[in-house]
Amino acid sequence: MRLVTFFPKTKKEGEMKIGVLLGENSILDLRAAAAFYLQQTGGEKDPGAFSLHRFPGSMVGFLSRGEEALAMAKKVEEFATEWRKNKNILPKTPEGEGLAYPLADVTLKAPIPRPGKIIAMGLNFYDHAAENKVPPPEMPVGFLKAATSIVGPGEPVPYPGSTKQLDYEIEMAIVIGKKGKDIPREKAMDYVAGYTILNDLSARDIQFREMSKKLVLLSKSLDGLGPLGPWLVMKDEIPDPHNLKMELYVNDETEPRQKSSTNQMVFKIPDLVAYWSQMTLEPGDIISSGTPGGVGIFRQPPEKWLLKPGDVVEARIEKLGVLRNQIVA
Repeated sequence: MRLVTFFPKTKKEGEMKIGVLLGENSILDLRAAAAFYLQQTGGEKDPGAFSLHRFPGSMVGFLSRGEEALAMAKKVEEFATEWRKNKNILPKTPEGEGLAYPLADVTLKAPIPRPGKIIAMGLNFYDHAAENKVPPPEMPVGFLKAATSIVGPGEPVPYPGSTKQLDYEIEMAIVIGKKGKDIPREKAMDYVAGYTILNDLSARDIQFREMSKKLVLLSKSLDGLGPLGPWLVMKDEIPDPHNLKMELYVNDETEPRQKSSTNQMVFKIPDLVAYWSQMTLEPGDIISSGTPGGVGIFRQPPEKWLLKPGDVVEARIEKLGVLRNQIVA
C-alpha cells in the first residue's frame, strides 16, 4: 500500500486528504471510500463518523490510529480495486462525488507534511564515508532537521539567500508508525510504518562553518531543504529495505550523480530505531538513512556540481518512486 497526502486541484487548498495510490494513475480518497465501503457492507451504523475517526486529514493522525486503521485502509483499497476490476469504473458517493481522482488532478504534498522529528544520519554509508576520507562511525551520528524544511514532490525549492553552496543528498526516510521508547533491536521493525524518499539538501558553506564548532542545524534546516515523497510505501511492500537501488539525477544528465544501494548503510534500520529510541519516537517521526557517495561538494571542481536556480533534481529509490523538485531563485 502506498499512502499519499493530497488535495484535489479542483478545490481550493484547504484540509488535506489521505489517499491510496491505486495502480499508477489514481488516488483513492480513503475517508470517502471507507464510508462507502461500510455502507455497502453494513459494517457500521454510522459509516461517515467511523471513517472520519479512522482517517483524519493528517498522515500523523492516521498512523496514530494504529493497526486497526491500517487494516481498514487495506480492506478499502482491496474493495475499490475489485469494484473497478468488475465494473471498469469506481463508485461515487451519494452526493455524486468520485471516490478517486486521476493522479494528474491532484496536488501531492509531502506524505508527512510536518513530522514531529526528523533525525538525519551522518556518514551512514560506507561510500560516503570514503569520499569524506574518514572511517565509518562507531555509533550512529546525526542531527535534527527542522520540520519547516519539508516540501512535497514537485514543489519548488527556494535557493536560500544565505548560501552559495547548495548540495543534494538522496536518502531513504524511515517513517515511525507507533510510539516507543528504549525499543530492543529485535523488535525495532514493529515500530516502522514504511519508507519514502528524502532529499537532504545542504547549504555546505554554512554547514562547514557550523561543523567547525561541532554543530549542524541551520545548514540542513533552511526553508525548502527537505523535499519528501512522493508517497509513503508501507513496509510490507518492501521485503528487504537494505537492498534498494538509489540514484540521483540533475537536469537531463544521462548519468546519475549519486548511484548506490541501501546495502551500503553502516547502521541498518533496526540499529537506528533502537539507538534513537533512547528518546521517545512517535508516529510520523522520520529517521533518515544517510546519503551515499557522489555529493557535489566532493566532486571537482565543486562549483560545477553544486546546485543553482533552475536545476531540476530527481531522486529515485527502487520501489519507493521518484522525488522531483526544481531549485528556484
